[in-house]
Amino acid sequence: MHRKTSVRHPEFSLYAGGSRVGHSGHRMLAAALVAVLPTAVWAQQAPSTDPAPTAVQRGAGLFTGKIPLRNQGPACVGCHTIAGLPFPNGGTLGPDLTDAYRKLGPEGTHAAMQTLYFRVMTPVYRAHTLTQNEQADLVAFLADAGSSPAPRWNTQILLLMGLGLAAVFVALTGLVWRDRVRSVRRALVLRATRQGVRS
Repeated sequence: MHRKTSVRHPEFSLYAGGSRVGHSGHRMLAAALVAVLPTAVWAQQAPSTDPAPTAVQRGAGLFTGKIPLRNQGPACVGCHTIAGLPFPNGGTLGPDLTDAYRKLGPEGTHAAMQTLYFRVMTPVYRAHTLTQNEQADLVAFLADAGSSPAPRWNTQILLLMGLGLAAVFVALTGLVWRDRVRSVRRALVLRATRQGVRS
């Protein structure tokens, strides 16, 4: 008489940290990997969502000196002022460039950037010429600045205010010292008078 024996298929096991995982564990692990791997790959290959700076933004950086010129020329803001910049809007050695693009037009502005043929600028930029990309970015910035409101507070107004405050300070100081000189003179006269009476 034959003994009926049952054959039990051994479970495939995965040992991780001392725990045993069977067929159901394998299926769960595979499903998790399928769900996670595409996300991880996308996170590594996803492009940056930060927008690239526009020509106007690059031109503003070149004008203010936040972006240095490639050939190490000085920033425009050292001599020029323009609308759209925060206080103090720039220097006063050169003219205000807010309306430069409107006055010169596209071709004239491009030509000015290429040659920089101005009495003060020529010797300064002779060995520090602008690249073509820098010229294009600065032209874009000048074109945009022409549509911006004029600066509310510019350097000239602040300079006049400073001179006015200095004049007020000098006037007040003169009044104070005038009273002081009068009091000292009065004391000297009184002392001299007393000494004359005693003698």
